Amino acid sequence: MHHGGNNRVVVVSPQFCMPQQTVLVMQEQAGFKSDDFTITDATGRPIFKLSAAVCSIGNKRQLLDAYGTPLLHMERKMMSLHGTWLLLRPSDGAKLAELKSSLMSLTPSIKVYLNDGDKEPDYVIKGDFRSKRFSICQRTHGSDVPIAQVQKESRFANSTAFLMSMVTDAQKYFVTIEPGVDAAFVVALATLCDEIYNDKE
Repeated sequence: MHHGGNNRVVVVSPQFCMPQQTVLVMQEQAGFKSDDFTITDATGRPIFKLSAAVCSIGNKRQLLDAYGTPLLHMERKMMSLHGTWLLLRPSDGAKLAELKSSLMSLTPSIKVYLNDGDKEPDYVIKGDFRSKRFSICQRTHGSDVPIAQVQKESRFANSTAFLMSMVTDAQKYFVTIEPGVDAAFVVALATLCDEIYNDKE
């Protein structure tokens, strides 16, 4: 990966690296049932779908594109001490990344390791998970560069998004993704932050 102002981050597919900053609208999944969630852009256009795997009790999720094509399997690693989740490629089950949480520490964070064999995390997610205010950062040479921000309110929230939230009354939150960053990867991370945090409650 080259370094510089426009770090491209590709984990799932380059087709989800938008050239401009992108805001996606997600829903909190407190007590994630077997509901499927649609993740939209700020105008309400479906971008991704999130489904709970049938017949698994809170241990598997699947990220699909807007047309229902599987992009990513998310699977909780059984018998892991802290919530550890794996991101797997649907076609062959290859591990793309692993998330490990240390929410019990004074500075709660979730570390993301790509399947590249090194011991240092490639991404670090830190902030206030309870109030849905955290950053997803790429760790390069010991410094953390934000690639996405998660927050409950969005300065981009237009009237459409506002009306949508009035109608559905779901717990919405916003994910702002930097240009050139794999939106599918970011959505998976945001989903699992929710999941890991709800586990701890």
